[in-house]
Amino acid sequence: MDTNMGDLATIAQDAQVGDLYRPENIIGNDESSGNCYAKAFHTEGPDLADRCLEMVRKEVEKCDCLQGVQFTHAACGGTGTGLTGLVLKTLRDYLDKQSRCVMQSFCLAPAPGIADVVLEPYNAALCFQDLLEYTDQVFLFDNKALSEICQKALEQDMPKMKQLNQVVAMCMSGITSCLRYTGPLNADLRKLQANLVPFKNAHFLINGLAPLTAAGSQKYRKSNVLDLAQQMFSKDNVTVKCDPLNPGDEFHGILKARFLASWAAWRGDYQTKEVDKVLYDIQKEGSRYDKFFPDWIPNSIASNICNAKDKNKDRESVVFTSNNTAVHEVFDRGIKAWDSVYKSRAYVHVYEQDGISVQDLMESRNIVQYISDAYCEFARWEDKFFEDVGGGPGSKPVIRDKAVENDEQLTIAQELKELWKGEMYIKQVDALRTR
Repeated sequence: MDTNMGDLATIAQDAQVGDLYRPENIIGNDESSGNCYAKAFHTEGPDLADRCLEMVRKEVEKCDCLQGVQFTHAACGGTGTGLTGLVLKTLRDYLDKQSRCVMQSFCLAPAPGIADVVLEPYNAALCFQDLLEYTDQVFLFDNKALSEICQKALEQDMPKMKQLNQVVAMCMSGITSCLRYTGPLNADLRKLQANLVPFKNAHFLINGLAPLTAAGSQKYRKSNVLDLAQQMFSKDNVTVKCDPLNPGDEFHGILKARFLASWAAWRGDYQTKEVDKVLYDIQKEGSRYDKFFPDWIPNSIASNICNAKDKNKDRESVVFTSNNTAVHEVFDRGIKAWDSVYKSRAYVHVYEQDGISVQDLMESRNIVQYISDAYCEFARWEDKFFEDVGGGPGSKPVIRDKAVENDEQLTIAQELKELWKGEMYIKQVDALRTR
């Protein structure tokens, strides 16, 4: 879908991908959104959304087991935000009546220092509001992170859009590989949803993938499970600009990143035993990554294994999707850009003339702030109620003041302390009886 028929014609006439799309399923007009969310949502979008709903209805009726709907769009321009938001709302209202299907969005978020749309901050805030309300999973990307992956890891001096899109396609292919091919550990979109979203409205996800090796170096590198696992955790392999392994700094107010939930989609001839062992070793107490996994969500990495290798490279690979608190950096950048533009009330009239008021703009900004605050709050939660006081048999647990946020938690901590004393007393009595 698009509000520019010229771009759609380019896709339809492309020798490689043009035949993938049925001509009647290419929907658009030549009215243009003018890079404005309001124009795409209220003015040009309703007719296209109705046509899209009819096309989707026909496809849904052909399905034996509808898993979900995937959207690929940008959160910068008018069509990618306004038209996507309208179609999301329309399909959510329709599909909720039919079955509980998963709404996935593969979203190109605003990149730091790269903006070719003046209205990007307003559009992005309104788009994130729609993504919060109408989607179940949002996989975030940005052009700066994708460019750095191509330049540093793949050693492409001047990556083109085709190379950037290839990285996004590898992530999408890995996440959905279990729907197309069999393997020793299968999954589907609903299982993804259950494992990746531990809290309501916290469904903004980041991706990492491996292996990322330059073409000239591939023959010198043999990938095993441990090597791929170490690569997929690297911040250099993340497809959006944030640091999922940020150790934090209390003095400067920088929060430590936390993996709330994760999913590793493996492709290759792997045994479940070796995959489970590597993922367990990554999370276990005392490991290099232990501090990034909160104790209040144990065993938070789920996985699936697909026997079919990556068709393009004919090699083993893994796509690592995580619900990480570091994603708040993406929203914080958007809020800062929004405040800079709104300070002088610039371009507000462009939205008002197409049906979006100042109050609507302010509400979208506050919702983005709410998303950021929620992830920051998860990052602040302490792991353990008790301090590690060293190990003698007579040592007593000490309650950590930072971990106790209210009277109810203090009561629970005191009860646990008493239980711990009781258990130690019983152990000492049993030891005396044994002697």
